[in-house]
Amino acid sequence: MRPLSVLYQDEHLVVIDKPSGVLVVQAPGRNSATIVDLLGAQLGCRVQAVHRLDEDTTGALALALNDTARVGMEALFRDHAIERDYLVLVSAAPTPAAGKIESNLQEDADGIVRVVPRGGLRAVTHYETLARRGRCTLVRCRLETGRRNQIRVHLAALGCPVAGDRKYGFRARAGERFTRVMLHSWRMRFAHPIRGAEVRVETLPPEPSLCP
Repeated sequence: MRPLSVLYQDEHLVVIDKPSGVLVVQAPGRNSATIVDLLGAQLGCRVQAVHRLDEDTTGALALALNDTARVGMEALFRDHAIERDYLVLVSAAPTPAAGKIESNLQEDADGIVRVVPRGGLRAVTHYETLARRGRCTLVRCRLETGRRNQIRVHLAALGCPVAGDRKYGFRARAGERFTRVMLHSWRMRFAHPIRGAEVRVETLPPEPSLCP
């Protein structure tokens, strides 16, 4: 595997451009190398995950290089103080074309995250239609909260499953073939938890259909 692309690095933090097909941390029943393993070997030091991207999701991913940075970054994520924009290819045009999706989400025993009327965790996603891409639509999503599979679940609930996301309702039409869930972490902006200076990164997705 080629070296991971580094978007930002100092003595406390590193932000990489995550490739598809790699877990951020170990999962039950899996023993392949993770982003934490690969980046630690590449940098020659210990790295710690402070948030997650799904295995298929590409793009900006932040990791800590020491315990102080880990605690600080986890606080930023917990307080929703990190601005995160995603590019998503969906199988239908959202109606309305832009808006806010707010619901409670809960992961069931089968590993599927579902919208629930009571209980669960509050989840908020802001979205905006950017362009048509053949029979699909390119959408920008901004996370206000960061729940597991949040964008995928919210867009599926809107009637617009993410292209390639069979777990949450995508069904391919004739001539369509997606090798992954078409979701990319595009931009990330936050105040450095130790230095206080703004950190801003942006990375384009590998597929032209996901580019704005």
